[in-house]
Order: sequence, then structure tokens, then C-alpha cells
Amino acid sequence: MEKHNRKMNSSDKALVRLSMMSDWQELQNFNAKKLLKEIEQFKDDWKPYNPKKPNNRFGLSVTSIDGGLSGIPDLTSLRDYELQTGKKVQNIDLNVPTEVYKQSEELQTILEPFKPWLTRSHFLRIDRGGFFPDHFDVAQAGNYANDEIRLIGLVNANEYQFKWIYDDKIINKNNGSLWYCNVSKRHSVFSTEDGMILLIICLGHWEEKLFSTLLDQAKVK
Repeated sequence: MEKHNRKMNSSDKALVRLSMMSDWQELQNFNAKKLLKEIEQFKDDWKPYNPKKPNNRFGLSVTSIDGGLSGIPDLTSLRDYELQTGKKVQNIDLNVPTEVYKQSEELQTILEPFKPWLTRSHFLRIDRGGFFPDHFDVAQAGNYANDEIRLIGLVNANEYQFKWIYDDKIINKNNGSLWYCNVSKRHSVFSTEDGMILLIICLGHWEEKLFSTLLDQAKVK
């Protein structure tokens, strides 16, 4: 039987190190009130999130396939989009900054350290009764080249009206905090009030430098 003795490269080692970090690693904070004020001008540009499964969730695109705010396909199910159109789109294809990105100074500050790896990113608003059922986020089996790092920003998520359940534990974080989150573990979210807002950031093109950047941005060194 042939033996596989491929040595781990630096990117492999960095990914292993990442897997040994805390499931929730706090990064540098941001000004949530300023961010909310800056995106207020886009109040009419929120689109239903995954409209085939409506449940009071809405998205505002930070990046998209063409820099537009149509939400297609970046706020839909990419699998459903492929079935409907025959066009295969991945998160790494949804990397063109929108006007939301360009018009928000605070958003640019948050994203600047991660800009080389920025892919599908958006604000997510979950209104009263909106939820995401129990799930986990990983790359399609056998296609780990485009596996992602996920960052979560708490923009307006009151702990009494917004619940994030992670690995069967309730997670409470402060608004204005940005986190690396291991989304390979089960999680679900639900809201009992309108206007609960998260910033969802996907980082692709995995490499050792991204790991170094995450360490540089960590609040606790």
C-alpha cells in the first residue's frame, strides 16, 4: 500500500493552530452606533434573506457579485440559485464592494485588515420571529480549498431580545464587538424583537498570513 508522507506546509500548520484557538476569539471593537447611523441611508435597500424560506430575515449586501444591492445571488441560497440558473457561484465570487461598504467609514475600518481575503459579506437583520434553525457552516465535502473563516460583528443585538445558541449554550456578546467564530459547531439564532442586526464577514483564500492577521487583531494577545 502506498504511503502518504506529505509534510505539512505553513498554511496547513496555521489552520491546525486556528482549530486549537478558542471557538470565540474577540477581535478589535468598533463603534456600533456610528455604524448604524452610516448605514441608515440604505434603509430601503434591505432584501429578504433567502426569500424561498421567508421568516423575517433581511440582508444588506456589503459585497456582492457585481457591487450591486439586488441581493441576487449573495442573499439567496447559492445552491438554489445554481439549480434555477445553471450558474455555479461560490462565496469567493461575491467579493465586489457595494455602496454600503463605500459609504461607511466605520465599516471600512472594520474590514481593512481583512480586505485581501474578503468574500461574501453582509449585514443580517433578524426581525421579530426570525430565526436560523440549528446548523453548521462548512465547505462542501471534498472541496476544502475554499473553506472559510467567519467573523461576526454585533451591531444591534440586545441579549434579552436576541438569542445565539452555540453548541447548546447561549452566547451573550456586547454590541460593537467583533469575533472570530468557529461555525463548524452547531448553532442557531432567533429574535423576539425587530431590528436585531449582525455583520457577517466571510474570509476566503486561506493562507498563513490570514492567521497572522487574526492574531494581530485579537483583543487578547
